Amino acid sequence: MLLIMPLSIAYTAPETRDFKSSNISTLLYIKNPEKTILTRFKWDILIEECMINNQEALGEYYINLRNKHIEKYHDGLKYSYEELWLLSKIIEAEAGMNWLDDYIRVCIGEVVLNRVESPEFPNTIYEVIYEEGQYHHVKYDMFDDVIPTEKSIETAQRLLNGDRLINNKSVVFQANFPQGSGVHESIYDELLGYTYLCYSNNLEIYLQTD
Repeated sequence: MLLIMPLSIAYTAPETRDFKSSNISTLLYIKNPEKTILTRFKWDILIEECMINNQEALGEYYINLRNKHIEKYHDGLKYSYEELWLLSKIIEAEAGMNWLDDYIRVCIGEVVLNRVESPEFPNTIYEVIYEEGQYHHVKYDMFDDVIPTEKSIETAQRLLNGDRLINNKSVVFQANFPQGSGVHESIYDELLGYTYLCYSNNLEIYLQTD
């Protein structure tokens, strides 16, 4: 199945169609009447700036404040600085070319998170990425040198905030060749060729857990 699907067509966030100007993160906190509370959109910007400027300690401080806010108001998903950093890096490594649109970036990150939730794979982002033989940049000792760009960080934030495009937890493979029990979707790029998003070999596991 050949599919070229720009993000503007493939994805519509609740109550807005422009992700760049109205981040989905904002929607989860905008209803809070307390003006003294930062919206998660502001947290995301502060954290993103820390990552771009290599300010890890400050970034962890902002994420801790963000997570405490979520604990208090029960209206979001918590994640760590390391999880955001690693997910941003793998998205950059796999789809960091500046001509690629957000659609493939989100799909690549979503496959990582599908693996984290799957009983077939390790249950942390770190272990999924560093599992032997799974990702090219890790296999050839290039991953530590990857520096995520703004696009990749924003995509990772979007995913860790709960956004999804594939919406199928059994899609746990992403590569330039078909594998697993079948192809969920193939995405074509003139320079990179096909990227295949494929189903697990053990679909019955996901039927039981869905």
